[in-house]
Order: sequence, then structure tokens, then C-alpha cells
Amino acid sequence: MRIIIGVDLILGPLLTLIVFRSGKPGLEFDLSTIVTLQVVCLAAGLYIVYSERPIFFIYYDKHFYSSSADTYTRYGVPAPDPHKFTDVMPAKVVSLLPENPIEEAGFRRILFQDGIPAWVYQPTYSNLQDHMDVVIEEGPSEDELRDRDEKGNLDRWLEQNGGTFGDFAFFPIHSRYRDAFLGIRKSDQSFVGIVEIPPPL
Repeated sequence: MRIIIGVDLILGPLLTLIVFRSGKPGLEFDLSTIVTLQVVCLAAGLYIVYSERPIFFIYYDKHFYSSSADTYTRYGVPAPDPHKFTDVMPAKVVSLLPENPIEEAGFRRILFQDGIPAWVYQPTYSNLQDHMDVVIEEGPSEDELRDRDEKGNLDRWLEQNGGTFGDFAFFPIHSRYRDAFLGIRKSDQSFVGIVEIPPPL
């Protein structure tokens, strides 16, 4: 988005202001070059925004991961189709390993050999809503969260959103540029918002 804003509001007008002088020889070439540069930068910006858009919101091992198409590319696996799980983007899924310990060990060995985290592996995905009753009981305790909350952000967040700690479940959330905690309201299992508290990585 910064690239797109830069192209539309800064790059084009600034370059035009620099080169424009009435009657200047080659002015038409200069302006056409600026337009071409704007179009190229705009296309690059749109591509980056498209490739970085979240397509999956994944729950795995008491953590949430925001995953873009580029996430799967970095691990060398094709990006799954989120529409197989939901019509609402990003698709909310849970990554589940086999319950049988022997099967799970074999599964983990394969993922380790391929260098792929389990939460990136599409065959482990299941619709998150089907498991929310279990998920909201797996959040850390209030003491654990407050031990991490050095800036007192939790109390401000609770005041802003209404309720006490027991009304919510909190989970670490990881994205490419941000790590924090996510608050989920237990009564309706809705995703409320981000609490700026450093999570375990």
C-alpha cells in the first residue's frame, strides 16, 4: 500500500515538478517516461499487495499464524485454495496432526526432512469453527499473560473492549511483520482484536 500511495501521490507529481519547464526541448519524452515509470511502479505495488494478502488464518499448537500466498512459496509448497474451506477470506483453519503417536511421529519426520512447518501443510487443515469449543479453552492463564505484559496493555484492551479477562481467550498470533496476542470473546467465539503483548515465538 505504501508503494501504491507513493506512486499516486508522491512519485508522479514530484518528478513532473522536477522536469517540467514550459517550452523545454524533450519535455514530451520526459513526461511519457514519468507516466511509464508510474505504471510500472503501480503494477509492482498491486502485485505485492496481492501476493501478501492473508489467505489463511491458521491455528496450530496454541498459536495463530496469518499466512499469505507468499508464505507457502517461501517453503516451496503450492498455496492451497482457501475457498475449499470457506467463502470468507482469509480462511480460518486449524492444523491437526494425527492422533496416533506413531503416525504423528512419522508425519513430523516427513515435515522435518522437507523443512515444512506443520501449519503450512494443507493436508492437516480442518475448518476452525468446528474446533472452536476446544480452542478457546487452550489459551494461557491470566498470570502468564500479565507476566509478559510489561506495558500494561492488557488492562487498557479489556477496558476498551468491555469485560474481564475471563470473558476472553488470548493466543499468540504471528504474521510476517508482527507478533502479538489475539483476543477472542468466549461468549460468541468472535475475534475481537490484537493486544500488543510480546508472545512466545
